[in-house]
Amino acid sequence: MPVPSEVAGRVRALAAGLLLPLADLVLPVECAGCGRPGRPWCRRCAGALTGLAFGSAPGRDVVDRTWPGARVVPPRAPASLPPVWAWGPYEGPLRRAVPGWKDHGRRDVEAVLAPLLTAALGAAVRGSGWPAGPVLVVPVPSSRRAERRRGDTPLVGLTTRALGVSPPISADGALIATRLATALAPARRTKDQAGLDRTERRRNLEGSMMVNPLWHRVVRGRRCIVVDDVLTTGATLAEAARALREAGAADVVGATVAATPAPATRAERGPRGPRL
Repeated sequence: MPVPSEVAGRVRALAAGLLLPLADLVLPVECAGCGRPGRPWCRRCAGALTGLAFGSAPGRDVVDRTWPGARVVPPRAPASLPPVWAWGPYEGPLRRAVPGWKDHGRRDVEAVLAPLLTAALGAAVRGSGWPAGPVLVVPVPSSRRAERRRGDTPLVGLTTRALGVSPPISADGALIATRLATALAPARRTKDQAGLDRTERRRNLEGSMMVNPLWHRVVRGRRCIVVDDVLTTGATLAEAARALREAGAADVVGATVAATPAPATRAERGPRGPRL
């Protein structure tokens, strides 16, 4: 009987060092982007990422071009949402790879996602116009329920790896000193965001995050980039930014691997559906 991909992914996430080759023999590898057997990330999915980034093809720019990412502001976004830069749209192989990485143990996908997040971090630094100086990179916290289910905090691991790819460069060409800051923590329990609309997501997350008291002195007066995997409605990043600002952060912007396509407006949909 075939091993379910979720079970296989969790076992492979626990395998390390000398055990990884053995896991490859027992649990056949499949592509995280399309499910084809043979390798963790196939050439077809690697090719599909080519040209997917915002700014790399006509019509990919969201608000303004900021290579190698684009500033993304969803329609009807919360007023507290900071400027956010995403590597590209939540399309193609990313739609399967990101959930597989986050919820199904496919931590091997970090090698694919980390350079994308690195590019978004660089775009956020350059687009914000910050001069050289220290910057805190703050992952959005997982709920305690999610941590227990997953057994770890995947976004912290991805952010750590992304910071090791290459340092961001400021608008004036200087290297930026970045520091991973796990400063945010849940302040209360929330519902699962899946299935909630924009208004429900915003209400669900209001007041749900706080800066850990041990991090208050570190955050105060610092520039912060709050990080998440996918920008959907902006409610999560808005709440994270609120908590950081209340703790005294000097400035806050956001960076994500991807952003979901903006919903069509009524004028764009017209009487017969979306305009092509």
